[in-house]
Amino acid sequence: MNQQEATKILEFVSNFQNKAQTIERFVGNPYVKGDNIAEHLARMARLFLYIIPDLKKEFPNEKDLIENTVSCLLVHDDDEVIDGFDIPTALKKHNVKDDEEILKFRQAVTDLPKDTGEHLILAFSTFRKKDSLPAKIAKALDNLVGNQFVIEQKIGLVNPDQTRFAIEYAEKVKGTSKVIDTLVDAQIDQIIECRKQLRKNPSEIGLQKEKADAFLEIDVMTHKLNKDKINLPLEKL
Repeated sequence: MNQQEATKILEFVSNFQNKAQTIERFVGNPYVKGDNIAEHLARMARLFLYIIPDLKKEFPNEKDLIENTVSCLLVHDDDEVIDGFDIPTALKKHNVKDDEEILKFRQAVTDLPKDTGEHLILAFSTFRKKDSLPAKIAKALDNLVGNQFVIEQKIGLVNPDQTRFAIEYAEKVKGTSKVIDTLVDAQIDQIIECRKQLRKNPSEIGLQKEKADAFLEIDVMTHKLNKDKINLPLEKL
């Protein structure tokens, strides 16, 4: 790397980071506020950092597992940074524009040093195709971290369809690894426990008990998901 190439990398990072900080997630969702792509990536990286020891134990022969997972993780939403907006997960048609997004990403990194660009393209396309263990782990972290905002802000868990979607979103990434499966099971338990606690104290989120009970009595483990109701405010359910 020479100084001119270094300057291009610095400028590229500034551009993508600043844009990522302005792109809101959960747009149109009445239950979740405050997340953006930059924060989403930081939270994914933090969760990954905490499970690295367990992943190394589970996959002792995967030499480049950590490096390749980090690479997939950090670029996985760059198509949204390029486009300037995030399509909410519940409305997104996944994997239908992979080739188009890979081409767009390739064009976005053409001014970077060749080795840098090739490394980024490989990480981005691998995540899109989900054809490697690192990509699958990164996708699992993506889903789990996306659910954390719903759980932390609580009120969305009153809506049985928002809740059921979160459960299914977590269950989708089971089978990736034993570590991921344990995280998925723990997160689903968090969801169920939070709904139990909300039944005892619905005023915590500004609801009257009678109104909350109508939704919180529903068994979300057997509830049939209706995606049309995920983003409906409680008063319209």
